[in-house]
Amino acid sequence: MEEEGKLIKKSLWLFEYNRGDSALYLQQFYAIDENDVRRQIEEFIRRADFPVYWERLRHVPGGFTIGYSSLKGTIYERPDGSLIEEAEEKAQSQPPEAAVKAPAPGESTPETASNPSSEAAPG
Repeated sequence: MEEEGKLIKKSLWLFEYNRGDSALYLQQFYAIDENDVRRQIEEFIRRADFPVYWERLRHVPGGFTIGYSSLKGTIYERPDGSLIEEAEEKAQSQPPEAAVKAPAPGESTPETASNPSSEAAPG
């Protein structure tokens, strides 16, 4: 672990298991390293009120998307266990002068689409 007062970086791990049926289940964990995730999985199995048969453990530091849902690949945790929100994370890592500036009046951006040469809606 990192020093007191520093953020703890954890990455996404997906534990694939079955319960003795034909379905596969995914359980997400955020861990510092493989030893940490294996400890968490042991605890998960111990507490489960159903049989858990290990299939595969995948490290997914780039994140994971299924359907319309996404899991972050990396999170940052404070020493007290609370999570840093994405907005806080970006604010801490980005100097103020690197922040996005508003366009000058009359200047078009894709976000404002105020330029008269913008494509018209079909129909």
